[in-house]
Amino acid sequence: MKSFALTPIGHIETPFTQKLGIPRQPGLAPSIKGKVILNKEFAREDTLREISSFSHLWLFYWCHKSDSWRETIRPPRLGGKKKIGVFATRSPHRPNPIGLSVVKLDKVDADNNLHISGLDILDGTPLFDIKPYLPMWDSLEHANNGWIDQTKSLEPMIVCFNLITPEQMMDLGEERKKALEETLCWDPRPAYTKDENRAFIHQVYDLEVTWKWTAEKIVVLSLNRA
Repeated sequence: MKSFALTPIGHIETPFTQKLGIPRQPGLAPSIKGKVILNKEFAREDTLREISSFSHLWLFYWCHKSDSWRETIRPPRLGGKKKIGVFATRSPHRPNPIGLSVVKLDKVDADNNLHISGLDILDGTPLFDIKPYLPMWDSLEHANNGWIDQTKSLEPMIVCFNLITPEQMMDLGEERKKALEETLCWDPRPAYTKDENRAFIHQVYDLEVTWKWTAEKIVVLSLNRA
């Protein structure tokens, strides 16, 4: 079979340095912000002409930390128990780990970097292409959600900061607090472990967050500078 070579046109900067804590779909955490940094030959006014006229963009990228693929996947939506064919999922564990996300375009700065939000992408991800999101074509009114339509609807959980001191909350700020709430409220625990006694640690922006699930809530145990 013929192979093809793809060259990244840039990379994506995000607040996520590890898989744990990344939203499972774009748009679930609209407060999460990042940047598209184009390579010098593409960071030009001509290549980006009129891109600011669009509110949202498709990003095509390489899931560079995915080093293997699997014929079947255990989606978190099914509790990590039932197996689904890899091509019926959006798992990064694919023969060619190409990622696809729709993100909000906030602005283009003077250096032709794209400031984006609502992303679900690992920091440093190589970028292959950018295309405008067109709701007149990309949002199909009568499309279904396949096997996902047979699962229970997701509801955001309450995120509690009761154990965090007022001083730490003041230092956290409203913007970062909102970002933490949006990443934690969807219960980011790995599907293979639902141990109520286990604490998890992940990083968002410059914060190391320790949290656990308890009594149908996500409780933040500690916040530290990463």
